[in-house]
Amino acid sequence: MLKDTNKLKALFLPVLCSMLLIACNGNKEETQKKEAGPAAAASKLEVDVIVVNEESLNQEEVIVGTMSPYREVSIVSEIAQKIILVAFQDGGSISKGQLLYKLNDADLKARLKGLNSELKLARLNEQRIGNLLKTETVNQQQYDETSVKLQSLEAQREVLQVELNKTEIRAPFSGKIGISNLDPGAFVSPGTALVSLQDQGTVKLNFSVPEKYLPLVKTGSKINFTTTLSDQQQTATILATEPGLNAQNRALKVQAKAGNSDGKFRAGLSVKIHFPTSLKNAKAINLPTEALIPSGEGYSVFVLENGVAKSKPVSIGNRTETSAIIISGLNNSDSVIVSNLLRLGDGMPVQAVVSK
Repeated sequence: MLKDTNKLKALFLPVLCSMLLIACNGNKEETQKKEAGPAAAASKLEVDVIVVNEESLNQEEVIVGTMSPYREVSIVSEIAQKIILVAFQDGGSISKGQLLYKLNDADLKARLKGLNSELKLARLNEQRIGNLLKTETVNQQQYDETSVKLQSLEAQREVLQVELNKTEIRAPFSGKIGISNLDPGAFVSPGTALVSLQDQGTVKLNFSVPEKYLPLVKTGSKINFTTTLSDQQQTATILATEPGLNAQNRALKVQAKAGNSDGKFRAGLSVKIHFPTSLKNAKAINLPTEALIPSGEGYSVFVLENGVAKSKPVSIGNRTETSAIIISGLNNSDSVIVSNLLRLGDGMPVQAVVSK
């Protein structure tokens, strides 16, 4: 009986040892797997990502321009004469047709008075010769000579009246008058600038648009602008453009107009035109510039796909210091990596730790 027991022990002892050995190996492999899991996760590069989507595009470019009056003229004298009256207050508002300057007209009035006397006598002679011609007392030549003399005197009177009218210099339109350059008693020559007159009820904005934005410049469209006086945006309407581009800077000169009923704008004021550079209802992906990787062929970004970084080339439109408009290369819901870009490589395992 003892022998049988020993035989059984000898038979089962190797089997038991094998089972214990297998169990120990299994526990060791399981322990290694548990330890390898955190180590593998720790080996992935931690990155920040943002999920991009198309959004309404409201882009604009700030263009510096200059304000000018709607109408402006330099008041000058057409004749050589002495100023006897300045009939306005410097810097005031005037109406169309208002007297601005009165020039000396004494000699012209004296000449006109003498000419009127000659005209009176010439008319009497023309009537008398005309009556004598009916009775054939005088011939036709005598009458013609008298008639021509009368017409010549009438023409001289008209010229003299025009000269007399020029001694009164009046405003061609309503507006704001400047400071007179000359005072009463000064002698002026034809073409001498006396004062400036501006119509500031409406102002013009003059600025130049780069050639790449030509399709966006349309007469009648609205633009916004600000001035150094205030950051509040005002509205203007594009009035006209030059027919061609400036050959030096390849830009189109544009003129817009804005209301100025309260007179807060002045000619020469610097303005900032907020010119819209995106089409109406346009959409695009707006991406932080920190995600862009420049290269000789353009730009690319890293996108997180299935736990690894994938490089994608992209095309950009307008960009600022902080953001860029992506024209192509990205789709809605793409996860774009925005950190640790210098340590990334195409196909490298990464782990998103922050989702923006």
